[in-house]
Amino acid sequence: MRLLFALAFAAPLFSQTCKYVVTPTVFNISANTTPGTIQVTQSPDSNCGPYLATTTVPWLHIDPNTGGGLPGTVVNFIADANLGAAPRSGVMQVALQNVTVNQGPANCTFSVSPTAQSFPVGGGDGNFTVQSGCAWTATSNAGWINLKGNSVSGILTPYSVAANTCIAARTGTITVQTGVTSPPPPTLAVTQDGSPANLTISPSSATYSAAAKSDRIAITTGDTCGWNAAADVSWIQITNGASGTGSGGISFRILENTTNVARTGNIRVGAVSYAVTQLPPGVAAPLLSSVTSAANYNADAVAPGEIVALFGDNLGPTSIVTLQLQNGIVTNTLAGTQVLFDGVAAPLVYTVKGQVSAVAPYGIAGKTTTAIQVKYLDQVSNTLTVTVRPSHPAIFTLDSSGVGPGAILNQDLTVNTSGNPAAPLSIISIYCTGGGVTSPASSDGEVVNGLRNLTQTPVSVTIGGVNASVKYAGAGVGSIAGLTQINAEVPAGLAPTSGAAVIVKIGDWSSTPNVTVSLK
Repeated sequence: MRLLFALAFAAPLFSQTCKYVVTPTVFNISANTTPGTIQVTQSPDSNCGPYLATTTVPWLHIDPNTGGGLPGTVVNFIADANLGAAPRSGVMQVALQNVTVNQGPANCTFSVSPTAQSFPVGGGDGNFTVQSGCAWTATSNAGWINLKGNSVSGILTPYSVAANTCIAARTGTITVQTGVTSPPPPTLAVTQDGSPANLTISPSSATYSAAAKSDRIAITTGDTCGWNAAADVSWIQITNGASGTGSGGISFRILENTTNVARTGNIRVGAVSYAVTQLPPGVAAPLLSSVTSAANYNADAVAPGEIVALFGDNLGPTSIVTLQLQNGIVTNTLAGTQVLFDGVAAPLVYTVKGQVSAVAPYGIAGKTTTAIQVKYLDQVSNTLTVTVRPSHPAIFTLDSSGVGPGAILNQDLTVNTSGNPAAPLSIISIYCTGGGVTSPASSDGEVVNGLRNLTQTPVSVTIGGVNASVKYAGAGVGSIAGLTQINAEVPAGLAPTSGAAVIVKIGDWSSTPNVTVSLK
């Protein structure tokens, strides 16, 4: 009851005019940890009650023992040291009035070491050190520079650089953010090499007849990589795709060659070139004389997927051009050469004036014969009609003659030779062609990874006249579809020799008996 009476008596007093007097209302302090005191009084005609002192600024701390009361008291506070290079201000509210604290910047001197670092095209890890007594943060202006570290001065700060998928070198910057613009913040320049290998042109070269012709080549590079293309001769004119970003293509036109000599030029993209050879008028048409197994040069038949060698004249360029990949597939046009099986272009292994190697399309399976032609610079050869068999096995030899030591690996993946024979009961890998269709089916020009695409027709092997256990028969690891790998176990009891005959039988047909393996 007495409390209620006291409150009722005090209410009209508190409702009278109240004017607090707060001094000072502004503090200008140094960057050091600094205490301060605020006086709270009231004007002579005021009748003020208790007041409060608060702040939401994290670096200003009000003494809770003096955080409020009646006029005539003080408010004590402490300002934390300013570790930044920029001044700052904070506000406390004392007796309904704002008290501003302006704190000066720390006396900071920033430095970064090193100031430059370089990385190879594959990227890598780096680090830097910042020397300063003040707070800082680090940022990068490039997404390929990944900061991993902290903002503690004098401690190595790690970062990483991603692989560069572009042909051009690139530069980025790590900046030590200090909170001020003057003096400029210290920086670390990060440079990274580019690589011509990060851009490919497919195909990489071609030979054309004297006639005018339009064509297109494919550019493969990283998604964010820019490139520019230009011809180094006037008779090659880029019609579309002179520049681009990421993978794309370049369309161009070759003007008619009216001279009496061959001419050469290039379409250049950075350090990578597409080489163009254009022949003079009147080049003779290709002449096809034989189609043989590329392993033993037998010309009696061809099997689906068999690697063949074709002989004749004017079949390709004067210098050999070897296989090229486009989107991971072996191309069926190489330096102006095509090999046609019943009009279907086959994947090409190499081409040169007198000899071409191709892989018979799997689409000839089931036929009795196939009509084979060579097309070079828009001119088509005569036609040879060749018998088609389900298989036409032939073992490759080390000297490419089709006779003598075979292309055979020992169990330790070393080449089998007279000085490196295979042990009894070890597994050897025999490389041949003419195995026919596979299961699952192989695709024309496919590059096969792993032991798969098994030979569909039964396979047997004899070594020195003795049956050898076949452990695997199918596509060669990492090779073009058409190369057959057969893993067989060397029988026990064979005498050491450098000339044990190896014969592969696939279905009803066998390889020739003049390929050998060396045995311990």
